[in-house]
Amino acid sequence: MRFRLDISYKGTNFYGWQKQSDKPTVQGTLEEVLSILLRQPVATTGCGRTDTGVHARFFPLHFECEAPIPNHFLYRINSLLPQEIAVLNFEPVSEHFHARFNAISRTYRYYLHFVKDPF
Repeated sequence: MRFRLDISYKGTNFYGWQKQSDKPTVQGTLEEVLSILLRQPVATTGCGRTDTGVHARFFPLHFECEAPIPNHFLYRINSLLPQEIAVLNFEPVSEHFHARFNAISRTYRYYLHFVKDPF
């Protein structure tokens, strides 16, 4: 069965979305936690990619899973993930849903600060 997750993340401590064998990434961290929670290897497909240090407010992805989804899935996965990654939504989707190819639009915002600003 195919499932969709909508996540947000603060990418400061990650080397982007896409999994890399020798560096911490959002995808690698998420797949590790999903595999622990669902007790089977899980591979995710994201709606796109981000570079090192980039944040995402809304990032859909999908994954396949045959194991039963545990009760209180959102609470459990968020308790296992680091503070920088949050799962906002979880739902079963059609096997034809694809996080990358079904995206209708993408918005990128760049914030440049030229003075010291704690926010």
